[in-house]
Amino acid sequence: MNNILYINSTISKHSRTDALARHLLHHLQGNVEEIYLQEETNLHPLNQNGLKERENGTYLTQYAKQFSQADIIVIAAPYYDLSFPSLLKVYIEMICCQGVTFYYDQEGNCQNCCRCKKVYYVTTSGGRIYKPFGFEYIQGIFSYFFRTDDVQLICAQNLDVAEDPQQIIQNTINEIDRRFTDENLTGE
Repeated sequence: MNNILYINSTISKHSRTDALARHLLHHLQGNVEEIYLQEETNLHPLNQNGLKERENGTYLTQYAKQFSQADIIVIAAPYYDLSFPSLLKVYIEMICCQGVTFYYDQEGNCQNCCRCKKVYYVTTSGGRIYKPFGFEYIQGIFSYFFRTDDVQLICAQNLDVAEDPQQIIQNTINEIDRRFTDENLTGE
């Protein structure tokens, strides 16, 4: 049975990003554990104290341990300021813990300590996404630190400027459904 970690970085109470991510979660088989970043009181940007704690081994690792045990990760991250909400970056800083989620080998190369094999990055935007910087950052972190090459983007854009934003949402839901139908047909 897969351990699925749902990292919810949405802010709005009726988030379209969260709705799409939850639709995606219905297709996944396994135990889902959600972390809603807006309600986490232990998320703090890395500062001098945090660096000292990392160096002496007293840094808070609860998020890194939870993250390292996930087989599949779903990230809900609305497109803000060409990227994603800042709490997601803080969370990423906190899960990048040497010896918990990655380590350096004798040649200085980063090696994975995580079980994750697949990541789904779900985002929505009010306007057009010309360049998916947030997704590219997540893709880079997962491929370099965590050696996860299967990082998929699910995106609904132009939701605040389109004549029929509900149709865009429905098209994205249909695309999610097709992905899983196609995977089932090909045996992946």
